[in-house]
Amino acid sequence: MSEMNFQVNLQGMIELLSKHLYSNPGVFARELLQNGVDAITARKKLGHSFEPKILIELYASKTVVIHDNGIGLTEPEIHRFLSQIGSTSKREELDGGDDYIGQFGVGMLSCFVVSTEIVLITRSALEGDTLEWRGRQDGTYTIRKLKREAPIGTSIYLTCKEDYEEYYEWYKLEQLMTHYGEFLPVPILLSEDRYERNINGALPPWQLDGQLALEYGETQLGHRFLEAIPIKSLIGEADGIAYILPYAVSLQAEKKHKVYVKRMLLSDQMSQILPEWAFFVTCIVNVGGLKPTASRESFIENELFFTVRDELGQCLKRHLMLLALTDPDLFEKIVKIHYVSLKAMAVEDDELYQLFIRYLSFETPYGMMRMGDILQRSSNIVVSSTLDEFRQVARVAKAQNVMVINGGYVHDFELVRKLEEYDKDTQVGVLDPINFTNLFQDLTASELITASPFLSLADKLLERFQCRSAVKRFEPAELPVLYNTNEEFNFLRMAEQTRAESNELFGSVLDVVIHEIHEVPYARLCFNYNNPIVQQAIDCGNPEMQKLCIETLYTQSLLLGHYPMSSEEMKLMNMSFMSALSIGLGQAGET
Repeated sequence: MSEMNFQVNLQGMIELLSKHLYSNPGVFARELLQNGVDAITARKKLGHSFEPKILIELYASKTVVIHDNGIGLTEPEIHRFLSQIGSTSKREELDGGDDYIGQFGVGMLSCFVVSTEIVLITRSALEGDTLEWRGRQDGTYTIRKLKREAPIGTSIYLTCKEDYEEYYEWYKLEQLMTHYGEFLPVPILLSEDRYERNINGALPPWQLDGQLALEYGETQLGHRFLEAIPIKSLIGEADGIAYILPYAVSLQAEKKHKVYVKRMLLSDQMSQILPEWAFFVTCIVNVGGLKPTASRESFIENELFFTVRDELGQCLKRHLMLLALTDPDLFEKIVKIHYVSLKAMAVEDDELYQLFIRYLSFETPYGMMRMGDILQRSSNIVVSSTLDEFRQVARVAKAQNVMVINGGYVHDFELVRKLEEYDKDTQVGVLDPINFTNLFQDLTASELITASPFLSLADKLLERFQCRSAVKRFEPAELPVLYNTNEEFNFLRMAEQTRAESNELFGSVLDVVIHEIHEVPYARLCFNYNNPIVQQAIDCGNPEMQKLCIETLYTQSLLLGHYPMSSEEMKLMNMSFMSALSIGLGQAGET
């Protein structure tokens, strides 16, 4: 059995790179800058004294030349690193910390995306020969020694490929080189017809503080951010600035962070460098300790990556905690803008919950209130499961000085229920609207005896509506009755009304569902003994007038509570109204 070597189709490889590995043809600029910086880094490690520089020259013949005065290449290195896909001079140090940007040995191939031929002239700092390597798209290459002695370093000549002419124009090259290399520590010069411009040299944003960082964000990113937060990870050699967005964003919105590797732009569209809960910030971060993927547009997501991400997230949390103490107005502004999404994340993250819960607002009988103000007012809290339940009791709860929170909005119920874990002095109960009347003042024994015949009549009249009665003292006194239901009762009413309007087949299905309920739920109609009309109805001793009063107050409570009424209840409302009107007119005629 003979061993065979894999054959690589270079043209197919170039197509793979251009269409699948790299996001756009312009990445060749990044790869060339990276190679130049790494070559200069390698030469510095030899102890050479020189002024590092990368020079990009444009010619009218649609040719670009990239010069660096780095370590250069020997002939064996040319064969190994330029002619073997996947080989790299940095391979030996891939698993450890290093000062190099590149890793995978495919960078030079990206030049074939925009160039028909690559010519490389190099002289190694380790030996004196000047060499020329000429590579073509068909997979062939030549190497020859040049008689003239070139300076130590490497020059790469690219000739324009059809349909890629714009990449050989000044404006495009300037844009690309600035995009990828504006913060590189090596001077980068762009030259054409004796005009020369320095591409980099600006102070990186992760080295700016406070107001300067905010001004950079406004100038370069186009927003007046609320705050610039320094973020750092020692283990990942990461430094950055996280900007708090001045507008609300969805949790599902694509996160876009600008990430550099050893000051070379990796991506301005990265989404995973910060934890998912950090949806309200965009960041610029420079990382030295993480390994990029082959495309160098994201990081390898290993255990180290997630550790670094968590460390950066902790920086955000610590700064927000400090902000809550030192600048509460700004902190509240942040909460107000990102309110909806913060609630969603606080449910899942205990640290975020403790950080934000006192600043989140909830609906109460007293209006919208921050949780911090709610807790100052009462340590005993009742939370409703639905908006309808809250509306049933809100007005009465306020009069009784009972703190009820509407848990019907998304996440509010879960957030309020967690209060007991956060604050041991706080008690949270779940609202049971039907038994809410247990919080009201009971009648005296003599008052209850007087009211018993009235309640018995009410139970008899309201039985057909699955409603039972009670009488208590509560405020406001002008409210004669309080009608309460729960979810089980509402489901039963809905099922019964649907059955009445459905065909025979579906009606029989609903019959099965209804009869599965083991105990028929009842609504509660609580009469207010503080109300003069109710007291008169109880004391009058006239069963007919009591009947009219009960039926009228029952249907009135349904209207006030915005409850859907059955046809029978509508009929009852009309009859009681007409009876009351008739009695009133009769008395008017007698006078």
